[in-house]
Amino acid sequence: MTNADPTPTLASEYINPEAAVAPGYLANHVSRVFNRLVDARLRRHDLSLALLGPLLWLSWKGPLLQRDLVRLSAVKQPAMVALLDKLEAAGMIERETSNTDRRAATVRLTHRGQDAAAAGRVVLLEVNAEAVAGFAPEETGAVVALLSRLIENLERSGT
Repeated sequence: MTNADPTPTLASEYINPEAAVAPGYLANHVSRVFNRLVDARLRRHDLSLALLGPLLWLSWKGPLLQRDLVRLSAVKQPAMVALLDKLEAAGMIERETSNTDRRAATVRLTHRGQDAAAAGRVVLLEVNAEAVAGFAPEETGAVVALLSRLIENLERSGT
């Protein structure tokens, strides 16, 4: 984008002009770019964005039942089991069968998992800061408020 051309660089010959001004497309594009950057940086810590999710929930909430992790993260049960299997194999979590319900497992972070969650949090904060580099605090607040409203509108629309 130049000073003489107010067209966003996104509106190139490779993107349909209608998509380039569509909030849903732009939000999806931001998500893809953000996730790609975060995943690349998390690889240095032997993590991915998918693996980081349960670690952050456990870091924030403390030990949780596996079914609560599924509910909180909106990840389907089979996918969560696979994520937790990987995290357990990497020594980042421990699972313990509940004394009251043998079908339920409590998941807790190990010290290694706590360190991984902390490293992942730093990566997320860094990429978020880069995303709003050059924004005034009011602009960052406006972006957050507008995206929150966009999410609320879409969630209210249902399926």
